[in-house]
Amino acid sequence: MRHSHACQFSDVVNTERMRQTLMLGAIIGDIVGSVYEWNNIKTTVFPLYDEKCFFTDDTVMTIAVAEALLSGGTADKLIETMKKYGRLYPGYGYGVHFNSWLTSNDREPYNSFGNGSAMRVAPCAWFATSLDEAEALAEWSASVTHNHPEGIKGARATAAAIYLARDGMQKDGIREYVQNNYGYDLSRSLDEIRPVYRFNETCQETVPEAIIAFLESRDFEGAIRNAISLGGDSDTLAAITGSIAGAFYKSLESDALYYGFGTPHIAAKAMRFLDDTMATVINAWLDAGKPLDGVVKKGDWETHEFSKPQTINVAITLTEAQYVRIRMGLRPFTMEDKWFAYFVDGSICFHRSWTGAKIYEATIQKDDSGHVINAITVERDPEIYSQTDDVEDIHSFNFLVARGLLGLGVMAPITSADFMDALKGWGSFGQMIL
Repeated sequence: MRHSHACQFSDVVNTERMRQTLMLGAIIGDIVGSVYEWNNIKTTVFPLYDEKCFFTDDTVMTIAVAEALLSGGTADKLIETMKKYGRLYPGYGYGVHFNSWLTSNDREPYNSFGNGSAMRVAPCAWFATSLDEAEALAEWSASVTHNHPEGIKGARATAAAIYLARDGMQKDGIREYVQNNYGYDLSRSLDEIRPVYRFNETCQETVPEAIIAFLESRDFEGAIRNAISLGGDSDTLAAITGSIAGAFYKSLESDALYYGFGTPHIAAKAMRFLDDTMATVINAWLDAGKPLDGVVKKGDWETHEFSKPQTINVAITLTEAQYVRIRMGLRPFTMEDKWFAYFVDGSICFHRSWTGAKIYEATIQKDDSGHVINAITVERDPEIYSQTDDVEDIHSFNFLVARGLLGLGVMAPITSADFMDALKGWGSFGQMIL
C-alpha cells in the first residue's frame, strides 16, 4: 500500500541573521559568544544560547576561507572571496583596519597581528591531509591581511592544535607541541587568567588563552563555557576554542547529557542561524569529501539493515540549511534517547538505538525546488517493528526529522492526551517528545 504526503519544514532558517559556516565548532563558539563580547561575564554558568545570539565576522570569514579552499586555494581567490562575503555581510563586527581593507580595492596585506587570522583558520586544519599542510594553509589564509609574524603565528598555532586534535593527539601532546613550536605559555590556569584578563584583539593575548580554555575542558560545551568565562573578545575566544574542542571531542554535544543535564542539540540550535547561501558552501564541503566536526557516522553505533523493507511515497521539501543539519545525523546519549541517525550515500537512515534495527531510510535528491524526499523506506517485519500504518509512519518520520535533526518545536505524533497514547509516544520517541 502506498500513500503520498507533502511536507515542507519551514522555520529553521533565520535569513536576517544569516548564515554560518563550516567548521561548526568555531561557528557555535562565535554564536554563543556573540552576546558577551561587549557584556563580559566571568563565570561558566549562563544560558548557552541567548535569544539575542547572532553570528559575527568570525563565522563570515571562516566560510570565506572554506569557499576559497574549495575554489582552488590561491591567494587571489581568497582575497576575492573574503571581499565578496564582506559585501554580503557588512557590519558584522569587523575590526577597523580589516573593514577598511575589506571594503576597498586594496589587495595588499596591512601587517596585522589581530586575532582575526586565528578565528577564520579552522577550514585549513580540516582541509589539510598532514600537519605540515595544515600549518602551511594557515599561513596562506593569514598572510593576505595578517602578515605580521604574530598574526601568522596565531593562525598556524590554532590550525596545528585543531589538526593534532582531529588526528587523535591527547591534550598533553597538543600543549607540548604548541608551546615548543610557537612559544605560547600554556602552563597558566583559567583561574589565574580570569581575574586579570581584559578585552584584547591580538593573537598574542587571545590564542593561548583560547587553547587553555580547551585544555581545561571535559567536553565540547564545557570548552565553550570556559572560553566565554574569561571575558575579553568572547566570540573570537570561543570560536578558536570551539574549533579545537570540536576536533578533539569528535562531538559538538555535552557529555553531561549522559547524566541527565547539559545543553541538548547544540549543533542543531546553531544551524537555525544558517541561511541557504552559507549552507551551500557547507554542503559543497561535504560533497567534496572533506571532514566536518560533529558529523555522526554509521560506525558510531551498532546497526542492522532492513529485514522486510517497504516503500511509501512522500513529497518533502528541504532548504539548503536543513539539508546540512540532516547530514549531521543524531547520536543518542541516554537510554531515553531512542534513535540513532546518520547520513550516508545520499540517504538519511534512522535506527532504534536499543536494538540497532533500521526503521527508516530516505534518499534526498536535488531538483529545481531544492532538496526533496520522494519516498521513505520503512521496516515491515513485525518481529522487528510493529507499526503497519503508512500514514502513521509518515508522521513519525517527519517528527524525527523536524524535532530530532532540525530541533524544531513541533508536536509529537501522539493522537490524544490519553495516558496509554502518551506512554506509546515515550516508547517510540523517548525524551524527544518533551
